[in-house]
Amino acid sequence: MKIPKGLGNMGAILKQAQEAMKRAENMEKELRNEEVEVEKDGVRVRMNGAGEPLSISIDPSLVNPDELENLEDCLLLALREAHAKSVELRQEKLKEITGDVPLPPGLGL
Repeated sequence: MKIPKGLGNMGAILKQAQEAMKRAENMEKELRNEEVEVEKDGVRVRMNGAGEPLSISIDPSLVNPDELENLEDCLLLALREAHAKSVELRQEKLKEITGDVPLPPGLGL
């Protein structure tokens, strides 16, 4: 059987796709180990490179000191829930595009 013109390099294309998927998986793992920190007007937020919130700290002079730890915990939980919902939304939108075709790990994030 004669291979249609332009499809002769399908094996090379598939190999490149597999390599790209492995790089994407490794990058995601690396990003989860990286951290960024931002401080703005007495509020410090620490997140990993995947965008997941790790901690929040608030300058005690901005709030009632007796309620500071509770406020930080509430903010962190809200950020984590918002992040989870944004990931879920992104996955739903991606599924609309791809249908029932399963995606390799790292591409559906």
